[in-house]
Amino acid sequence: MPSPTSAEASASAARRSARAILAEARFHGPTVPRPLHGALHDLGRALEAPLSLVDELVSKLGAHVPGGSSVIWVLLALLVLALSAVLAARGSRRALAQSTSRPSADEFRPLTADELEREAAAAERTGRYADAVRFRFKAGLRRLAERERVSDAPTLANGEIARILGSPTFDSLASRFDEIAYGGYRADEQDAERSRLGWERLIKSGGEA
Repeated sequence: MPSPTSAEASASAARRSARAILAEARFHGPTVPRPLHGALHDLGRALEAPLSLVDELVSKLGAHVPGGSSVIWVLLALLVLALSAVLAARGSRRALAQSTSRPSADEFRPLTADELEREAAAAERTGRYADAVRFRFKAGLRRLAERERVSDAPTLANGEIARILGSPTFDSLASRFDEIAYGGYRADEQDAERSRLGWERLIKSGGEA
């Protein structure tokens, strides 16, 4: 039977041998590079800090509230739900307001000749003579298209329409329109009246006057 000293020596040797074996690479996974480990660790600590503060605050309040910290947590949860409901309702109202404020298809519809004539008359009554000339010119182009005299008149250049019609009246109307709309000329009451009478004469003649 071995002596106590030799038994202790054998046990110590066995432990060293076991540690040496367990330290071998086969008992450990390979070391994998973790480039984000530091950043993720710092992020976790940063997120943990406010949570710890909240937990500490709840614990302090719970010491003075019947029911303790659990009651405080319930109240906080209800508060979060209430805020979520308010934000959701506000978002719904905003979406509804935006949808109702969007222009309808009718608002994108081009004005008819009659509507343009009414706009021209209203502009003339209020002294906006340049607008009256512009509206009447557009109305006249639409009437030419409606009567199939120049079917695509609203989309053609004035020079092209003039070549198609060969009308001195249209030439005069188009020339003055260009001067007012693009040349910076100031329109007066006589311009508005000449525009109205000229277009009436041109349309009645079928675009040939």
